[in-house]
Amino acid sequence: MGKRIGECGMSRPACFVASWRKILACLACVAVVPVAYADFAAGAAAMKARDYATALREFQAAAAQGEARAQNDLGVLYERGLGVKQDFVDAAAWYRKAADAGFLQAQTNLGYLHESGQGVARDYGKALALYQQAAERNWAQAQNNLGSLYEKGLGVQRDYARAMLWYRKAADQGLAQAQTNVGYMLETGRGLPRDDIGAMNWYRKAADNGFAQAENNIGALYERGRGVTADLNTAISWYRKAVDKGNAQAQTNLGFLYAAGRGLPRDDAKAVELFRLAAAQGFAQAQSNLGFMLAEARSVPRDYAAAKVLYEKAIAQGLAQAMMHLAVLYEKGRGVAQDNAVALTWYRRSAEAGYRPASQRLFAVYTNGELGEQIDPVRAKLWADRVQ
Repeated sequence: MGKRIGECGMSRPACFVASWRKILACLACVAVVPVAYADFAAGAAAMKARDYATALREFQAAAAQGEARAQNDLGVLYERGLGVKQDFVDAAAWYRKAADAGFLQAQTNLGYLHESGQGVARDYGKALALYQQAAERNWAQAQNNLGSLYEKGLGVQRDYARAMLWYRKAADQGLAQAQTNVGYMLETGRGLPRDDIGAMNWYRKAADNGFAQAENNIGALYERGRGVTADLNTAISWYRKAVDKGNAQAQTNLGFLYAAGRGLPRDDAKAVELFRLAAAQGFAQAQSNLGFMLAEARSVPRDYAAAKVLYEKAIAQGLAQAMMHLAVLYEKGRGVAQDNAVALTWYRRSAEAGYRPASQRLFAVYTNGELGEQIDPVRAKLWADRVQ
């Protein structure tokens, strides 16, 4: 008969030794986990107190012991440049460690870096996969971001119904960004009938959570009288709430009201101030508006060179209005050498992008024979048809 063996598959003395090794290993784990958690907790407290240098040190200690939350938060510090030089590559590396451990927030954060191309190659497919992992485990921010990819058709075929499905999942968890996105889908009628009242209801949910974009959107509905009775005073009140939080779109909207003297005394200087704030955040409409003020407003010092730069920044984001404004500079020779051919090119690009005033200008060009062009009724009609 063969010798008896223990349940571990070896003779009892060896099994006994192995068991003690397992016990010691477990005791070592028990000793490490509280230390890692303590380091993480200390880092989290320092983060809350905005002591980023201490947060960095504590998170590094916890992350080195495999604490996924600390690895993720280290990524946040590197991504935002808090307590350390901003470094998207290091941010991505730390997010990846935590994401590989199944940490949902890190999967979402890494997905965003892939979506934006920061620290890693832009890859909408990878962003989609990472968002999907976290979204299926009910992480609200991932659900919202996944909805955004479906709405924009990035890394996947555009699908408004799926976008709305994921936005709703996140919105129902109280995520203000998703609530705003649901409202926007209803306001614009993307994949479903337009519903301004429904949009307003969702925007109010998000605004109750202090979300600036929702506050701006409520202001816009009041300004235009959509879903509510038009009320400029109420619109201005909502715009100011969002402006106080630094929202670029609200800064632009309020600036426009100052420039136009709508609901407020006309104040070009205040308009320029607000447009500058929004333009500095890269908001294309503000860049175009600021350029126009510098080129056209009577109470603002002329600066055609700066206007041209601003128009070009807005054009790089596809803003058709800025294309027309640039065309005017070339037509009039303001800050650039006068050039009818270049002006016509920009008028055409603006019109082809759907900007009606550019189509109207081209109608006049071919009706009257302007900018060196011959009178051409056929072309004139072509551009007139675009205005209808």
